[in-house]
Order: sequence, then structure tokens, then C-alpha cells
Amino acid sequence: MRLTPHAAAIVVAVILLLNLDVGRGAVTLDAVGLYLTKSGYGGAQLIRVGNFYHLPIYSNGKATHLIIDTGSSATLIFRSSINSLGLTELKTNVQVSTIFGNSREFYGTATIKALTAGNCILTNVPVAVSSSALSDSGRYGNPSGLLGLRELMSLGAVLDLAHQLIYFRPSRPSFETRQTARLIRTTSGWRPVAPGAEVNQILRSILIEQGWTPVAFSISRRGPRVPAAINGVSCYLLVDTGAYLTMLDADFAKRANIAGVRTHISAQGIGKSGGDVSLAVFPSLHIGRYEIKKGSAMVGVLDPEAIARGTDSEVAGLVGIEHLAMNSAIVDFASRQVYLRPRGTR
Repeated sequence: MRLTPHAAAIVVAVILLLNLDVGRGAVTLDAVGLYLTKSGYGGAQLIRVGNFYHLPIYSNGKATHLIIDTGSSATLIFRSSINSLGLTELKTNVQVSTIFGNSREFYGTATIKALTAGNCILTNVPVAVSSSALSDSGRYGNPSGLLGLRELMSLGAVLDLAHQLIYFRPSRPSFETRQTARLIRTTSGWRPVAPGAEVNQILRSILIEQGWTPVAFSISRRGPRVPAAINGVSCYLLVDTGAYLTMLDADFAKRANIAGVRTHISAQGIGKSGGDVSLAVFPSLHIGRYEIKKGSAMVGVLDPEAIARGTDSEVAGLVGIEHLAMNSAIVDFASRQVYLRPRGTR
């Protein structure tokens, strides 16, 4: 989705409380959670409804929840929830843009004065406003919107789908320019890291030791972008936790000799339909060095501009939440790494 530079500006204050207390009681943390909270991170328990992961929040004191959506460039509130959350929408002339192309709708903007998630409080959070892309929101838990990539990046979030938790980095410390790099112990020995990067490096070591495979991602206009290969054809895919299923562009599928079976399923974005899609199954899907055997994806027509066709930023489609969840994805937004491991691995 596109926003004007003004709408994309963000001023967020993060207040971290002492203990990770969520909902009805204390959360049992694994080695990753214990290390992050010891390092000053705050966090919140996620709730899974269908394929989506919801973050319970309080918006200006009113309880609701947002879907974690790395495919949304900014946090978005559905227009149907504006009044119940006590927000005021300002109209804009910015057209809603989806992976299927521009819709006839226009974004609005609003500001959440106090947003509480778990033991974190964010203040003065600017959000976009639009209609919902969920045709049957009750089936998906009636979310009030989406927590988007801008906030996940700016807060240095660690998204742990394996344990249904999300962590937020404490306010970034300042360092003197003359401060030297530090040495930390990793699985391959001692290595220097820049001041302030120790947490992400140690997190990486913990996860690799426990069997996770790291895959670096870059940030494109549409979201996190990872190297991939399908049917032996190299490509890039977007990491989209807000996509119900993995989806490939029909043009790429043709070039990669991926045949799909017609379905009666219609893909839907905000205010824009992608039309009917087909289902394709292939021997494997590689994301970086990680292999998902017996991969599957929907195949449909994606907007050439949205996937940056013909440019250095081109993507062949997106990895949806079903593959990310089945492979216990942990996303470290500060170091721009996604970690994957087969579900059930100990």
C-alpha cells in the first residue's frame, strides 16, 4: 500500500514495563524469549484465528486486536472500527494500492494517541484507514485492522510464530562515534559486532544452534523480500504474514513450468479483486538455503507494477502465512533475518 511522505511519518514512544504478563497469566518463555526479555525487550502474546496471527491491543483504552501483516507497509485501521476506537479519520487523495493493482478507494489517516500491546505502550501512532479486505471478518476473529511493516521495523520487533509471541526492542541506546566494535561468542567462534548489535547476533546464534535456518531479507516497496527457487527457477518472494495462502504470479508460473488446477477461489485485496486463482503443487520450494518439500501455492494474475516486473526489485509472488507457520518462522526485523525450521523439531 502506498502512503504520502506525510502519512508515512512516525513518532512513536515505547514504554517497556517489567514483566511479560499477558492476558490471564504469565507466559512461559523459551530460550529466545528469556534472552530477549533479559535484554530489555517487551512483548505480547499473539492469538491465532484461522491462518492469521492477531495482536490484542488497547487503542485509546478500548480493547481490540490487529492482524500482524508484513505485507502492509503501515499499520491500518478498518473504516468500520474508527468510531468504536474513538478515532477521527482525515480523508486523503492517496489511492489504495494492492498486489492486484489500484482500487477505487482512497486511504484516510488517523492517530492513535495511546496503543497498548502486552507490556508495551506506544504513543501518537499514525495509521492509515481503509475498508477491510476480509469478506467474512467474523470468520477471522473480527480484527480492527493490520499491524504493518513500518511499526514492526521501527520497533525492532521479533515475531515468533512458533510460540505465538511478539517482542519489541527497547529504545535504541546511543553510542559515541569512537566506540569500537565488541566481540561476542557465536557457534563459529568469536566475532566482532557493531555496538548495539549484540542482541541480534546472539539471537542468531541461539536459533542456529536450535536448528533454525537464517534467510536474509531486503525491504522492497511491498515488504520483506527473500531469495527463493521454485522448480529450479530462481526468483524473489515477498514475506507476507497477512496473506492467507502463498501466491505466485501467473507469468512466473508459466516461465517455471508450474501448472495449476482451476479452483472456484477468488483472491481479494482491499477494494480490489484478483479474480479466480488456480492451485499448483511442486516438489520443493527453496527460501534461501531452506527447503520446503512438496510446496504449494495459488497462481493468479498479480499487478506488474506491484511486483516490480522488469526491474531489479521484481518478485514472483509472496510466501503466505501457511508456509511461514508450518515452518515455525521467527522474523527479526532489526537484523532483517527470517529463521525457518520444520514444525515439531526439538
